[in-house]
Amino acid sequence: MSDNNILKIGTRGSPLALWQAYEAKKLLLNAEIIKIKTTGDKITDQPLSAIGGKGLFTKEIDKELINKRIDLAVHSLKDIPTTIPEEFNLSFILPRGAPEDILISQNNSKNIYSLPINSTIGTSSPRRYAQIKRIRPDIKILPIRGNINTRLDKVKNKEVTAIILALAGINRLKIEIPYSILDYEECMPAASQGIIGITYLKSNIKVQTILSKLININTQYQAIGERAVLNVINGDCHSPIAVTSSIISNKISISAKIFSIDGKNMIEQCKTDITENAEMLGKDIGNNLIKMGALELLKL
Repeated sequence: MSDNNILKIGTRGSPLALWQAYEAKKLLLNAEIIKIKTTGDKITDQPLSAIGGKGLFTKEIDKELINKRIDLAVHSLKDIPTTIPEEFNLSFILPRGAPEDILISQNNSKNIYSLPINSTIGTSSPRRYAQIKRIRPDIKILPIRGNINTRLDKVKNKEVTAIILALAGINRLKIEIPYSILDYEECMPAASQGIIGITYLKSNIKVQTILSKLININTQYQAIGERAVLNVINGDCHSPIAVTSSIISNKISISAKIFSIDGKNMIEQCKTDITENAEMLGKDIGNNLIKMGALELLKL
């Protein structure tokens, strides 16, 4: 930390990443934003799974944390691997955004079912791919990457019939465009979708003290529970795995689905417990899915 006690916040430079960092900065007050380019930002012409999968949007930022050139890092939680460096802590100070996926299409279709025959959907997500193919095997999937506006241009320029995006990103950037929210039977979201995570060094007591007073407890329970499912299965946001949760009073319900990549096979599990048991509940669901054949299914 610099002598003037200004906290340095590390983030990617995309519009959404910067929005997230500035939201955190509002709570931290005395802070500045440091933009860091990651491997995932540098390589945009290949699917993420083809260039290493886990940590593609975090490794370079992690290095800056370890070298103490930044004090904390702000990420989309789904980009943070479920196993983080031993010297890191993970914190949640912002409320969760909408977890749902949305459909944006040339003809403003209400859902995936109503898209024209032999439509094309742009996505590089194995989770979305599997769920689309499960209900509409005729649809062609075209891999696309890039920030939200780059993807929207694919529909505008009629390169694809439709795209699927996270609703939280559209809301946060205040993008006004017609869309349809997909229900979970069509497309269940990725674990931690809509959650913003903050990493920092355990040894940085000042940051730990500041963040501990700002914890959003429901976001923390959902994050811990959903990530526990992935951790047991050794999955990430590049796996055909969907996980979501909801909290009512002091009860958390976690739902998870695992697909074969072609979407033809699926197993699912949903359980409820008190919020304090969120991590244990997530692990239990993950272990049950393994007993049901999750690891074999992910190899198909």
